[in-house]
Amino acid sequence: MQTNDDIQRLGETLLSHNLTIATAESCTAGGIGAAIASIDGASRYYVGGVITYATELKTRILGVPPEVIDEFGVVSKQTAVAMNGGVRTLTGADVAVSITGYAGSNGGDEFAENGTVWICVSALEHEPVAYCIHVDGGRSENLKKAISEAIRLCLNLILDVVDDKAT
Repeated sequence: MQTNDDIQRLGETLLSHNLTIATAESCTAGGIGAAIASIDGASRYYVGGVITYATELKTRILGVPPEVIDEFGVVSKQTAVAMNGGVRTLTGADVAVSITGYAGSNGGDEFAENGTVWICVSALEHEPVAYCIHVDGGRSENLKKAISEAIRLCLNLILDVVDDKAT
């Protein structure tokens, strides 16, 4: 599980590189944004987030093409990537993290089984990177795991991108 140290390090990294971050969340319903904003001074780098729990909002607010959802499902790499691009376009943030998944005990569909969570992170001009994780605990535990993983993946990508730019 993530600690406040992980979130603090993300904030420090964003600040030290003068980067902003935005979130697009479905299954975590704002949990990633709340974690980021829990650190004093987060307003210097966290521009905000969008909670698109309903599929209609993913298409209407974030611009996820309906055909992506029809072809790949709402819990898919393609949807997570589209959500990520949508929130970056909407907010102008340098960095974004998006998440969509079935984190409860009775989700899943023909595209993704219960416990499937897709996380997409992007930073600067780097191509978005999507990761699939599987969670199998209770809903609260699964959400904590998903939030923790999203924070970790976001921090790692930022550090990789910053290191690439320095060389």
